[in-house]
Amino acid sequence: MNPIIIRILLVEDEAGDALLVKTALRQTQEINFEVTWVESLAIAKQILSHSHFDLVLLDLSLPDSEGLETIEIMRKLAANIPIVVLTGRCDTNFSLLALKAGATDYMVKGDFGFDGLARVIRYALLRVEMESHNKLLVAALKAAGNGIVITDKDAKILWANPAFSRLTGFELDESIGRKPNELVKSEMQNKEFYQEMWCALLEGKNWRGEIINKRKDGSLYHEELCIAPVKNTSGEITNFIGIKEDITDRKLLEEKLQLLANTDPLTGLFNRRVFLERLEQESGRILRLGGTAALLMLDLDFFKRVNDVYGHATGDEVLKEFSEIVKNHSRHIDVPARLGGEEFAILLPSTNQDDAQIVAERLRQQVSEMSIEHTKGNVHITVSIGAALLSVNNTDGEIVLNHADSALYVAKESGRNRICWFSY
Repeated sequence: MNPIIIRILLVEDEAGDALLVKTALRQTQEINFEVTWVESLAIAKQILSHSHFDLVLLDLSLPDSEGLETIEIMRKLAANIPIVVLTGRCDTNFSLLALKAGATDYMVKGDFGFDGLARVIRYALLRVEMESHNKLLVAALKAAGNGIVITDKDAKILWANPAFSRLTGFELDESIGRKPNELVKSEMQNKEFYQEMWCALLEGKNWRGEIINKRKDGSLYHEELCIAPVKNTSGEITNFIGIKEDITDRKLLEEKLQLLANTDPLTGLFNRRVFLERLEQESGRILRLGGTAALLMLDLDFFKRVNDVYGHATGDEVLKEFSEIVKNHSRHIDVPARLGGEEFAILLPSTNQDDAQIVAERLRQQVSEMSIEHTKGNVHITVSIGAALLSVNNTDGEIVLNHADSALYVAKESGRNRICWFSY
């Protein structure tokens, strides 16, 4: 195997010291150090302009420069090349100043020991490589479109990328030292949600889920959050890394698609598919737990005449106005639906016949008072209602729906604008 070649620029004005450096580096067999020796910064500048080096060994007492200024000048000349300072001073404070001025490491002359100088050079090169790698990672994190936040083991923020600030509205200096829940908690999730999340995290598991958070301006947003615990060599959790993706637009689209799939686009009521599903669910509930539910079938009287005389646009207005009345008279557990055309249905869970009769009569009365303006005169309409009960003795939803439809037929045949119940 060929030895590794490391190209060294040695800037040293003392020939004896230069010889010591070369001798020390020859002791390392697995690495071939190619040393170019110059005696001043001026010559080093010329050499650096047309030659590549892996590292600079720099004496601080040169004919054309002295002290920390030498490091600063060489740092400009050598760009990203690591610099190891050769100093005759065993002074910790001075060494720290040298590092601050741009040196990668330092070593005291005459104290190289066996392989000591070569080891310092290897560590310096490794350190620069790691720093370069870390800078690349940080640049990638800063450029990421998702918000990334790093906390300590107590969940206090140590670092966050610009996307975190864009997402939450909190700048980095506002976030450092604070917990994410102090910044963006919306109270939209209950205590059990957070308990389950932290239970998984403290067990060392990754956690992923969707959450509603609050921006600095108070607006809510949907977020897909992934949190990963970071452990030390002893297996103890030292940090948490959170990746936050804004999924508000996706959730809104899902809601719109869900709305389109479940509702009638004109009236906003449930469609036939959802109504039949809920009817089946309610039938199953009654079969298990008992009780009753009412089913109302509603049909607008002479609706075809409205379309023929006033036009379909006005007919649509009638349907929408009627649907608003239905919504206003429905509880959150009720299932009002448009089955098609001018035919509607309402499922009233946990409702007996007397209560359902009251609801139906209020609907019938308010519809009869409905008036829509038109150039040909105000439009008035009535509704006929057929009703039937689901009970433990009659839990087949399809049959009960047919019973309500039969009662509706009777109501229309009996003069319309009335309520008829199916007689068992």
